[in-house]
Amino acid sequence: MYRFALTPRWVTGHALAGGLLVVFLIAGFWQLSRHNEVRDRNAAIVERQDTPALDVDRFLEAMSTAGYAERLEYRTVNLTVERFDWNEAVQIRNRSLDGVPGCHIAVPVEPETTMPAADGDGDATSSGSGTGSATTGILVVVGWLPAGGVCEDAISAGANAFLGGLSDARRLTGRIRLSQQRGLLGPADPAVGQLDSLARTDVPRIDQQTTLDLVPVYVELIAATRADATPIRLGGDGSGTAGSSTDLTALLRPLRPPEFDAGPHLGYTIQWFSFAAAAIVGYTLVLRHQARRGESEQIADD
Repeated sequence: MYRFALTPRWVTGHALAGGLLVVFLIAGFWQLSRHNEVRDRNAAIVERQDTPALDVDRFLEAMSTAGYAERLEYRTVNLTVERFDWNEAVQIRNRSLDGVPGCHIAVPVEPETTMPAADGDGDATSSGSGTGSATTGILVVVGWLPAGGVCEDAISAGANAFLGGLSDARRLTGRIRLSQQRGLLGPADPAVGQLDSLARTDVPRIDQQTTLDLVPVYVELIAATRADATPIRLGGDGSGTAGSSTDLTALLRPLRPPEFDAGPHLGYTIQWFSFAAAAIVGYTLVLRHQARRGESEQIADD
């Protein structure tokens, strides 16, 4: 009844159908693994956000431990500011918020810490002790600004762009994020030179042009307060109109917390497995139909 299935033409069909089935199954299991990764990532973010905030000393101590940065991403950290290096601030271009184009402003910050600085040989020294000592810094993304010249004005004006605003900040609270890296595609920043604008928050690249010795992660600003503990309001409607020509803080908007959308991976998983099931059922029906057709022709010949 099914002897036809052993003919060369049908063997070729079996191979093609089996190859498609394998592709469908591989795609389905890959999407399922991506779904599980997103689920585990969301669970890790929730757990880390619920963990008490790190103080700067514990944060810097953790940064000195190899491979520990990944375990701190999305945790919060409290920083006491010694100084902002506004003259070394950079814009991270092509960043949108609620569909409005703009940029992120990243500025190196020297935190107030009791930890000793590391000299050029990696040995601990007292902070500010002689030639060759490295002052530890933290790159802080202070927020989003709208496009239309505002981003460029913020970088060129430096501290003057935030007079009465963030320049008065003494204490910062932020989310720890890993340095961004270029993937297979996407714009590349020049490897050398002083850059005012970058395609991504690449901490090692920014560290090349700063006087501070930046830790390998950056911090997204959540809240800022003055020395007297009064909060500094960050906000604005994103329209691109500043309240003052010397203060862009009214336009500066905090970055959004991470979203917990599971993404389309589970739907794609069901889709690919449905294709696999349809292939199995469909090909089985084709074989059965061909077998019955051959049986009918044989009966007719008899």
